[in-house]
Amino acid sequence: MGLYVDDFPILDKNSYDLDYLDIASVNFLHGPQGTAYGRNAMMGVMSVRTEAPEPDRPRQIRAGLEYGTASHIRARLSWKEGRHSFSAGHRHSSGYFRNSFKDAMADPYDGGQLRWRWEKQYSEKLRISNLLQMSISAEGGFAYGLYKDGVRQEADYNDEGSYKRLTLLEGFKVHRQSEKLVLDVMASAQILADHMTMDQDYTPVSIFTLQQKQLSPAQTFEIIARPTRRFKHWRPMSGFFGFLKYNAMAAPVLFKRQGIQSLILDNANAHIPEEIGYLQIPDNEFPIDSYFDILSWNAALYHLSAFPFGDWTFTLGIRLDYEGALMLYDCTAVLDYQLVGMMSAPRPFTDKYQGSAIHGAPVILPKAAVEYRGVPGLRLFASASKGYRAGGFNTQIFSDILQNRMMDGMMADMGVHLDIPTVSVGADKTEYQPEEAWNFEAGLSYAKGGFRASFDAFYMDILRQQLTVFPPGKSTGRMMVNAGRSRSYGTEAQLSYSRGGFGSMLSWGWNDARFTEFNDGLADYAGNRIPYSPAHTLFASAHYEWEHFSLEAHLRGTGPIAWNEANTLEQPFYLTVGARAEARFRKFKLYLQGENLSNTRYNAFYFKSMGNEFFQAGRPLNMHLGIQIVL
Repeated sequence: MGLYVDDFPILDKNSYDLDYLDIASVNFLHGPQGTAYGRNAMMGVMSVRTEAPEPDRPRQIRAGLEYGTASHIRARLSWKEGRHSFSAGHRHSSGYFRNSFKDAMADPYDGGQLRWRWEKQYSEKLRISNLLQMSISAEGGFAYGLYKDGVRQEADYNDEGSYKRLTLLEGFKVHRQSEKLVLDVMASAQILADHMTMDQDYTPVSIFTLQQKQLSPAQTFEIIARPTRRFKHWRPMSGFFGFLKYNAMAAPVLFKRQGIQSLILDNANAHIPEEIGYLQIPDNEFPIDSYFDILSWNAALYHLSAFPFGDWTFTLGIRLDYEGALMLYDCTAVLDYQLVGMMSAPRPFTDKYQGSAIHGAPVILPKAAVEYRGVPGLRLFASASKGYRAGGFNTQIFSDILQNRMMDGMMADMGVHLDIPTVSVGADKTEYQPEEAWNFEAGLSYAKGGFRASFDAFYMDILRQQLTVFPPGKSTGRMMVNAGRSRSYGTEAQLSYSRGGFGSMLSWGWNDARFTEFNDGLADYAGNRIPYSPAHTLFASAHYEWEHFSLEAHLRGTGPIAWNEANTLEQPFYLTVGARAEARFRKFKLYLQGENLSNTRYNAFYFKSMGNEFFQAGRPLNMHLGIQIVL
């Protein structure tokens, strides 16, 4: 899914999960939007708009304070005056999940945000605006519990787990109307700087840890052109989009004493005949240093034309998109080793794994749609479109590759050549290819008075589906691979009704997403459900508003969800309940809201490390009491 904030694309998904200030609206563009938005918009685009300055209104100051479960504190302040809109916020939480080894919370959070938006209307034909937003945070978040004997355990690991992040977005937009063209020009500069530290075995044993530091600046540029003249049967739009993104990444892995024993020595000595001896590593730590320089770029030309003829509107579009990426990698491992029985003293051994990888290819993304509005309140539509998701590099698998290169290299250095099983992944797995999908959709919507209803059905044919997998055995990494082919079909329906102070909504989605071709060399998964894809989603809500008071309650349902390719683990369908009560006065309002009031226990995420399986629990019951003041 793509994310835009005030018409500026957020390139890095590590920047998606932020506290956004002064949101004015959130619009979701349903289905693949690749023709207009390009990469990573296969499942739609979420467009977030923040509050714009209001020069014709007097100064407005708003403040808010919230307190709740897990020592949750949120404070916000916003100020509008003239052409400027400022806002700042802070959020703190002590965390919801405990690390039993440390007897401390695993997921505390502290973060702050700043936002400034400026806008000036120079004339009826020229408007310039600017957005500057920054976020900084420090958190835990790795509340992963071991799955054992059919039960998810509490998080229980000994090394540090933390994540620190700084994001910056500076966006500049010009809206210009001439006699022939209406132009929107958007340019942005983005920065992501983060530092992640993980106990990557997630156990109380000192096996191995990972650090990952990224400094990733990026620039985007887009220009959209429309004719000033409004034609009776033609509404065209053309555009150009491009970006340049650089990522300097350091990802050192440190194997500790017990990790050296269980992951290296035990494996090697199991294949060395007793008459030769046994391998010994005297070092208490075995570092693998990995450094990556990744440059990615994109350029695209696109065009969409709508052709209205009475009650019918036909839309045709096409996008020519080229994306490329270059990775330079430099990985080094150093340790001392001894083959006891053949060597009298330890010997140093060093291995370097250096090189580069580059990929890139053009892709054409067409779209065709038809819409009918011949009956008052009724809309019928059908569309066919193509989308794609960018390829990339598996930086998290390099420690596995170098670890096994070291083992083979030490054996060769001693002149010993054994039939040791090869590593489950090799250098060919450091890259994964783009994913492409054709989407076909048809549906209807109807609105009359306070009643609204919509229904649609879709079918997606996906080529080279990107999938996160965990190599078999006691491997320490994870990687993205491309499944051969998959398909997904389903339906979505929504009903809503409002009258007076009463309002209600019911939405339901069903999705059957399965592999049609996927064999990883160990098993054939054709026909199995695609992991992490819920079969059903449900949302139901009702609210009532009086003059100074309102009540709202809602119900969310999700599942079942398959967690692995073999479909041997599943999250059953589950429901959570939420509610909100609000009292409004002239200058302020008070509210009390809660989520998961049913305290439903469910799993939100699954992964493997060293052959062990782990789950992240869903957030338990939480309640917040808040006040907002307008001055």
